Amino acid sequence: MRPAAFTVALLLASCATPQSEILSKTESYPPTPSVEILLDPPTRPHKTFAILEDRWRGTPEEINARLAQKGKEIGADAVVITNINDKAVTEWILTDPYFYGTRYIGPRFRPVTYVYRSVRAKAIKYLGSP
Repeated sequence: MRPAAFTVALLLASCATPQSEILSKTESYPPTPSVEILLDPPTRPHKTFAILEDRWRGTPEEINARLAQKGKEIGADAVVITNINDKAVTEWILTDPYFYGTRYIGPRFRPVTYVYRSVRAKAIKYLGSP
């Protein structure tokens, strides 16, 4: 693989992780071995310590896996999904130049619509013993 192509592939792969905003600058947690994905807040005492957001395409299973992986990295016991938004974006892609006979008229574009799913979640840490 060429160095430039490798760099682009590396950048794209690193961008596909959810973003996190740690709410406490004084507390940090070691990585956890497993993370629960929840749709409702748990009944046990817990503390929210980060907000996660995933804006990449994929199936719900892929999105949940990315959120769980990010939760593991920052030390969450569970991730509670709070908001799901789908957003359609239309991009205009250059298809080919437009020629009339031998004369160049201009570029031609076609619309391509992508649907992005934005998932927001809370990373939580359980308080006390289970």
